[in-house]
Amino acid sequence: MVIKKLSEDYKEELKDLWDYCFAGGGETSEEDWKAWFSILNFDNCLGYFIDGKIASTYVIHSYKMFVRGVLMKMGGIGAVATKPEFRKQRQITALIKESLKLMRKNQEYISVLYPFKFSFYRRYGYENCADFEWIISSPKNILLPKDFKPLKIEEISQDESFKICMPIREKIGSKFNLTIYDDLEFWKYHHARKKTKVFVIKDGEENVGYFTTRLEKKEGPWNVRLNMRNVIVDSEAARLTVLDYIKKHTDQNKDFSYPLLGDERITDYFDDLWEGSFKYQVTGGPMFRVIDVMKAMELLEFVKNLDLTFSMKIDDEYAPWNSDPMLVTIKDGKAKVTKTTEQKIDLLTDIKAYTQLFVGYRTIYDLKDINKVKIKKKDLEKFDKVFPKRFTRLRTFF
Repeated sequence: MVIKKLSEDYKEELKDLWDYCFAGGGETSEEDWKAWFSILNFDNCLGYFIDGKIASTYVIHSYKMFVRGVLMKMGGIGAVATKPEFRKQRQITALIKESLKLMRKNQEYISVLYPFKFSFYRRYGYENCADFEWIISSPKNILLPKDFKPLKIEEISQDESFKICMPIREKIGSKFNLTIYDDLEFWKYHHARKKTKVFVIKDGEENVGYFTTRLEKKEGPWNVRLNMRNVIVDSEAARLTVLDYIKKHTDQNKDFSYPLLGDERITDYFDDLWEGSFKYQVTGGPMFRVIDVMKAMELLEFVKNLDLTFSMKIDDEYAPWNSDPMLVTIKDGKAKVTKTTEQKIDLLTDIKAYTQLFVGYRTIYDLKDINKVKIKKKDLEKFDKVFPKRFTRLRTFF
């Protein structure tokens, strides 16, 4: 039994494992395999071997993401799989421990995954830190302001979409938490696959948003859904332009799905609500984990007039380097974090609650209300200034 990095030499064995675990033993096309392997960095792919054969895998994708407006390196976890005959033997536990060390070495101080079961990953310090919200409705239900004139929409090719869309994504993404900034191969895999259309929204010569779409044939005649897969807009005019585009599909599509962005509430633009032709859905989204508390804190940027010092202790069973008491000094927009022997600790919590606080999914008041932190009442306002609420969003799957 040994853990080691995977390589190209194991491709056929990996295909067999992943096809069985994730495709139900179906026939994954060679085109899909080619796309999948194009985004793998085998130096970040871990395998658990038993008798020389792969029993389990654990893949780390190296992404970038915005956290409180700061673009950070992030380890995105995928392809967590074990052959059925080897399950329930704690191979994944061993791989997770090794992955935390590897991500720390790679300076990926925060990690994200999409859980098959929330309770499973909670035991390893991951916690839900984003919600998925979307609506499903008929295009005919959209009510636009009578005097609204849509901005220009221009369809662009998949080949040119990366160069055009990434500057928009970077500009707008910094306003929202946890938006991935992909490189070319990741962009192709997640946003420019076969049958996906890409559109850019223009206000004069300025690009103020983009969106991707895909038609989905549902069971039954004339039952087609317009999937708005990736909607990034920088103004209300751009948002209404997207809705105008959808409304123009009234005679073509039975319904559409639309992912909501941050605190966006577009139900005011709909006529028929809550009567069967409109669905508003919320599900738990990706889970996050701070890998290195000290390093991640020092990457954040704070308001310039924030000048304070506090101590904290984070309980972290699987990343013991986070468990020592820390002293945090914030000045001139940056934090300096050192270990401390101080007995008086201002904030006591575990890595799960701390991660929610760090990314802004929960405020210090939220965590205090549900007894996830130990903190004096007089310090709540101080910590709320350090970790204010942010809207979390992550739409790229691994």
